[in-house]
Amino acid sequence: MTNETSPETNAFLADVADKLESAASNLEAGVGATSAAIGGWTSKYANANFASKLAYTACYAFSYGVCFPIFVACHYVPKNNSLVDGLMDGGASANASVDQFIERATTGRRVRKEQDSMSSEYSEIAEDGAGALELT
Repeated sequence: MTNETSPETNAFLADVADKLESAASNLEAGVGATSAAIGGWTSKYANANFASKLAYTACYAFSYGVCFPIFVACHYVPKNNSLVDGLMDGGASANASVDQFIERATTGRRVRKEQDSMSSEYSEIAEDGAGALELT
């Protein structure tokens, strides 16, 4: 067994050594390699970072500025009155209409699939019949 390395390995190791040397010289000069990388990142993704911070802040403000006070106020509404009964009936009605919508959508898909399969069967029968008529 020999301890010789391939030229590709030598080239890779030389490249790694050069990069380590340049990083060390940058650190000695006071210019951190990470600060350069971070600077490139912030300039490249500044708009995406701004949009995500804006969305987070808006949702946070909405949850604590709007939803939280509403839920606190709802906590103090008496449970056995017409307002709460109306809200519960409205919620149940909304759930029922969503269920009906989903049922109609799935039924419609099922019917269309059945119609497509039947039309392909009828077209095969019609082709067979047309072929039989041509033979006579």
